[in-house]
Amino acid sequence: MLDTLFDLSINLTYWLQGLGPWLTPVMRFFTFLGNEEFYLFVMPVIAWVIDYDLGVRVGVMLLLTSNLNEMLKLSFRMPRPYWVNPEIGNVASPAGGYGFPSGHAQNSAAIFGIMAATLKKKWFTVVVIFTVFMIGLSRIYLGEHFLADVLGGWLVGGLILWIFLKLYSPVKEWFAKQTIARKIATAFILSLVLIAITALILAVPSNYQVPAEWLANAHTAYPEEELDPFTIKNSITTSATLFGLMTGIIWTQTSGGFAAHRGAWWKRVLRFLVGIIGMVVIWLGLDLLFPDNGDLLSYLLRYLRYGLVGLWASGGAVWTFIKLRLAERAD
Repeated sequence: MLDTLFDLSINLTYWLQGLGPWLTPVMRFFTFLGNEEFYLFVMPVIAWVIDYDLGVRVGVMLLLTSNLNEMLKLSFRMPRPYWVNPEIGNVASPAGGYGFPSGHAQNSAAIFGIMAATLKKKWFTVVVIFTVFMIGLSRIYLGEHFLADVLGGWLVGGLILWIFLKLYSPVKEWFAKQTIARKIATAFILSLVLIAITALILAVPSNYQVPAEWLANAHTAYPEEELDPFTIKNSITTSATLFGLMTGIIWTQTSGGFAAHRGAWWKRVLRFLVGIIGMVVIWLGLDLLFPDNGDLLSYLLRYLRYGLVGLWASGGAVWTFIKLRLAERAD
């Protein structure tokens, strides 16, 4: 049954690719709009320049949905198209992890959905629906995902969006009543729980191995790729960044907030530049300093590194903007 579905989806990919090579740059563009790197660029732009609350909501949503996507991928352990048919990798790029559900489809539905639900503009909602559809279609065209991966991603992303919108206000109200110490402890425990769930998924069943045929096909398609879908690194990265981001939000809120929408255009540009420079220094600087050996110490240092990245994005950068007189408090 699975082989039949795989074959049908691969035929769909070949048909899409047969529409002409002019589609390749178009599909690569839409895939870029679904990359985590793009969201990590958009989130600071929104939070530092336009609307702090919307920006941090986008950030929290990105980290939650990315974490859940990793859990689902490790649970279902479904292949990428080029693991099944190495010839399909002609316009794709090596991904390394499992395929179901599509992270691009899931994240775009959830994150762009948050923006549409916040702005409540019909024209923007139409743009979001078109963009989310094209991001999913691009993953099939580029040979990165089967049709089922994309459909599953949209379904999970839509469900996450619905739950987030339902729970955001009551959780925010409950959170506001807690002490600072309890808020930070809650964020820390949440990050550890997410990592623990991923570790448990990786451990069961203990004797599982990636099928040799998938490994061989992936190597044929991309000889330079190291296929390593069993890793806890992604969970540590997203969970630590979430903890740092939530701690930074607490810091900013207890310090008087942040009026991102205020200030001359040149101050906003400088905010973004200062913020990005600080983020790159922390992210790249600690990457050069910290080992990455796959042991406990490396994992702890990875948690520290990405925790500081999240803390800077929602707290440290804001504090710096205020001190440099590039921004003002909301109060």
